[in-house]
Amino acid sequence: MRFTAFAGLLAPVACVSMLLAQAPAAAPSRYASVIGTVDKVDTAAKVFTIKTDKTGDTTVKFDEKTSFLRIPAGETDTKKATPSKSDEVGPGDRILARVRTENPTGTPAITFYITKHAEITQRQEKTLAEWQTQGVAGTVKSVDASAKQIVISVRGGFGPPKDVTLDATGTVNYQRYSPESGKYEGGAMDSVKAGDQLRVLGKKNADQTEIKAEAIMSGSFKTLPVQIKSIDAASGQIQATDLASKKPITILVRADTVMKKLDEATATMMARRLNPAAQAAGGRGAGGGTSGAAPAGAGGGRGGGGGGRAMDPAKLLDQQPAIQLSDLKPGDPIVITGAATSDMTRLAAMSLVAGVEPILRAAPQNGPDPLGGSWNLGDGGPPQ
Repeated sequence: MRFTAFAGLLAPVACVSMLLAQAPAAAPSRYASVIGTVDKVDTAAKVFTIKTDKTGDTTVKFDEKTSFLRIPAGETDTKKATPSKSDEVGPGDRILARVRTENPTGTPAITFYITKHAEITQRQEKTLAEWQTQGVAGTVKSVDASAKQIVISVRGGFGPPKDVTLDATGTVNYQRYSPESGKYEGGAMDSVKAGDQLRVLGKKNADQTEIKAEAIMSGSFKTLPVQIKSIDAASGQIQATDLASKKPITILVRADTVMKKLDEATATMMARRLNPAAQAAGGRGAGGGTSGAAPAGAGGGRGGGGGGRAMDPAKLLDQQPAIQLSDLKPGDPIVITGAATSDMTRLAAMSLVAGVEPILRAAPQNGPDPLGGSWNLGDGGPPQ
């Protein structure tokens, strides 16, 4: 009886399996998409060389039957594309080609969607300006997926941090930093975790305690004070010692690594934020004036001079001069920021800041080593 009942339960499953086995397999798609940036245009041969986003260089042909459509930068609705021509395509343009799967490089494409390089650059500049002037940066405290709310801790200038609630209902453009590619890639709310650094664009309420999010950039980043042991400019690598853990670390400096050096006045002002008793050049101590004028927009001081509570540390860094690897030498202490990985023996630097000696010496938990301990320039979002 027990076996009969069990067999009865299996019978429907067996029938479904037989039906699935007999059903014809779904026909493979006749078309595929090639997405990338135009590298070369051979008008005579009617061939585009395309640097694809994932698989490297490839070529795609076109002929008089190929349709060319121009789509504005940032637009995803192909219905808003307008007719274009092959001679309007140039290097640097973004391109999406619809090709035949059986011979994608040998057969002319069916359709090309083109976004002009100049439009992309203009949009990127506008977007960067929006993130810099309107974006709010902070550290994620909590994520409520069911309510679609994210709470971040935001430091206003040099004042105490405050909580800001992000309303993530509706359409939000999520971007997540990938340590593998070194770029921001498409993400989702479930990729945002407590402890992440985050930047948000959106509509703020009057006291900026709530933001209706439109775009969110997030990532898990690590900021470390290190001391340089050696520099290999050819490979873009720095061998250093992590001043917090005292362990060796290899720093990878890439072409897009932001490299800055703090001037003495800015470094001293930031040091006093950590330790009001920090002196301009003497490390730990009581009082003492700053050497040099405070940076423009730094605001008023905090007991004993130059606290600069009104200025955002990130904006202060933006004002500092850029440097090259050749400006650094063994023995220099620097601060690096990069995407956190499970193996912290190597770190690809997104930013590198020199001239940080006063800040490291002023760290409130520096212990016996004046350059050791924990410190932070301020709660910040993902480096841009």
